[in-house]
Amino acid sequence: MNEKKTNPTYESTLKSADTEEFLALIFYRPIGYRWALLFSKLGVSPNAVTIASIFIGVAAGICFYYEDWRLTLVGALLLIWANSYDSADGQLDRMTGQKSEIGRALDGVAGDFWFVSIYVAICLRLFPEWSWWIWVLAAFAGFSHSKQAAMADYYRNIHLFFLKGKSGSELDNSIQQMEI
Repeated sequence: MNEKKTNPTYESTLKSADTEEFLALIFYRPIGYRWALLFSKLGVSPNAVTIASIFIGVAAGICFYYEDWRLTLVGALLLIWANSYDSADGQLDRMTGQKSEIGRALDGVAGDFWFVSIYVAICLRLFPEWSWWIWVLAAFAGFSHSKQAAMADYYRNIHLFFLKGKSGSELDNSIQQMEI
């Protein structure tokens, strides 16, 4: 018997329609879907994709240390790549059903690694001009950034819990949530 295996639909890999972000839907999700299809065929786990995104994101941060505009551009492109992997790991998760608590935690800290490396690299780059004030500014910006990200995740999950009746995370029952 020769059964033709079909790919999961793009829509089946999305989170809840009312929690998806505009930029993610028009840019990162389509790219992430293609990565997720490839990773699924290769048998790569979502956690491995997340770990790869950490290394790519940290490499992006390192590129921001250098004053050469070409390396800054490489850093920006690496950050886009890391973000596309961040999208792909969740889509691969939903595509294959390989959800895990470790994966959820790992996905939560991946961006922290990227942005710490970016903040540190930019501070080191600007230290000769700004002295220690750049570290104060970066600490304030990093603190604000982390609080904003945590609040966005918290309210997204509260929304789904109270308004949609779904506990856990926004990854649960994404197809059913889109139909509501």
